Amino acid sequence: MIEHQQLEGIEVSTYNVAKKGNWCSGDAFFLIRTEDYFLCAMADGLGSGEEANEASDAAISFIRTNHHLDVETLMSECNDLMWQKRGAVLTIIKLDMDTQEIIYCNVGNIGCIFYKPSGKLYRPVPSRGYLSGRKQNFRLQKLPFEKGMSFILHSDGLDFDPYYHSLFTRMGSPKFILQQLLDMMEISDDDTTIMVGKIAS
Repeated sequence: MIEHQQLEGIEVSTYNVAKKGNWCSGDAFFLIRTEDYFLCAMADGLGSGEEANEASDAAISFIRTNHHLDVETLMSECNDLMWQKRGAVLTIIKLDMDTQEIIYCNVGNIGCIFYKPSGKLYRPVPSRGYLSGRKQNFRLQKLPFEKGMSFILHSDGLDFDPYYHSLFTRMGSPKFILQQLLDMMEISDDDTTIMVGKIAS
């Protein structure tokens, strides 16, 4: 499934497909633009199939209903929801329009890269592990955002080739970048979710 959205100064294109042979994906995502912020989240339930879907959907459903909460609280509450579930990895990105900064929080192997208009890239340091319901601390990373900045979030169904960086340095639209990625990437034997976004210049 491919979607393209224009969200008041932020353009986002997403791709989500289940592992071959499965009727549902273990990946889930959510994004929203309010007057004060843009927030997006991606979760990947451990394994694949229905139990992975249940775990990722629990996290994303909570975020969808409570996106006004601060990022650290969202991560903590999603972690609590994983008790007696399969568990999930999760990344949340929030662009705060008042502070002009990006807030990033992660547990697990959701890939994330930001591309500045200058061509420089910033790859946040992910935290190892996964949300399991056991108490854990969450580390926030912050960076200033710039107009014209692009980003990618992806589950481990995408094996990110370093050549893909060149698609972002050309500063094309998310729709164009995503289509180029899909044309170039190898078919994965896993659930795959890709989100490409760009802040208007």
